Amino acid sequence: MFPAKKTIRLIFSRKVCLTILFTIALSIGSGLHYTESSLAESSNYAGYLGIQEYPKPSEAKDFTLKDITNKKINLKSYRGKVVMLNFWATWCNPCRMEMPSMEKVYQQFKDKGFVILSVASGDSKEDVSGFMKEYKLTFPALLDYDYVVSDNYKIWAVPTTYFINAKGAIIGKVQGSRDWNTRAATQYISSMF
Repeated sequence: MFPAKKTIRLIFSRKVCLTILFTIALSIGSGLHYTESSLAESSNYAGYLGIQEYPKPSEAKDFTLKDITNKKINLKSYRGKVVMLNFWATWCNPCRMEMPSMEKVYQQFKDKGFVILSVASGDSKEDVSGFMKEYKLTFPALLDYDYVVSDNYKIWAVPTTYFINAKGAIIGKVQGSRDWNTRAATQYISSMF
C-alpha cells in the first residue's frame, strides 16, 4: 500500500508543478503583449508604460510654488501646453534613475508646447538646486516644503507623474520610475498634442 500512496503523491505533485509552470508561462506570455515591436501595430502606449488613463479627464488642481530661483510658478499659467507634473524627492533612487530621461524628452518636446514641472516634496532649496545641477536638469524644479501640493494631489509614493492636457485636465497618472526616453513614451507624449 505504501508504494501506491507514494506513486499517487508523485503524480499529484507533478501535476501541481506542471500547472504552476503552465500558469507562469501564460503570465510571462501575456506580459510580452506590449513589446517595443508590437507597438508598431498598437497605439496603447499608455498601457505599455503603465499609465492609468482617465476616461473622464478632471481639471488639475491649481497651485503656485516657488522654483529654485525664487520665481513663483502657477500651474494655470501653462494652459495651452501639455504638462508633465512629476512629484519626486532628492533622496529617492527611482527619481534619480528617471530624471535624465525626463531631461531628454523635455529637450525633444519643449519647443512644441511641452512642459515638465518637477515638484520636490519636502526637500530644501539647497538640496534641490544641488540635485538639478548634478544631473544637468533644465526643466523647472518647484519646492513643496510643507507637502501642501503633494497632499492635494494625493501623493503617497515618489515618483508619481500626472499628465495634464492643454485644457488643464489630468488625462493620466503613473507611479514609479520610467525611462521616458523610449519610443513608447515619446509616442505617448506626441499623442497629447
